[in-house]
Amino acid sequence: MVDPHTGARTNLLRMKGPKVAGVYHQLIDERMVKILHGREKKVYAWTVDDVDSMMRMLHMRADAIVTSNPTLLQRTMQDKRTQCLE
Repeated sequence: MVDPHTGARTNLLRMKGPKVAGVYHQLIDERMVKILHGREKKVYAWTVDDVDSMMRMLHMRADAIVTSNPTLLQRTMQDKRTQCLE
C-alpha cells in the first residue's frame, strides 16, 4: 500500500501479530477493510472530523472511528440509522 500524500510504502496488509490496524482515514478503502476483516483484524479509522468522512467510514464498516468531535459523530451515526429505517 502506498500513502498517496507522501509516497511512503507500508506493509499494513501483511502484518501478522496485531489484531487491530489504526489507519489514517484517507488511506482506508473497501478493499483494505475486506482484507483486514478477512484476516480477523479490526480497522480503526483516525482522525475523522467531518461528516462526509464519517459517513464513508460507517459505509465501509470501520470497526472504530477516532474523532476530535464525538458529538458530530454521534449525530452522524443517528442520521445514518434513521436513513436505514426509512
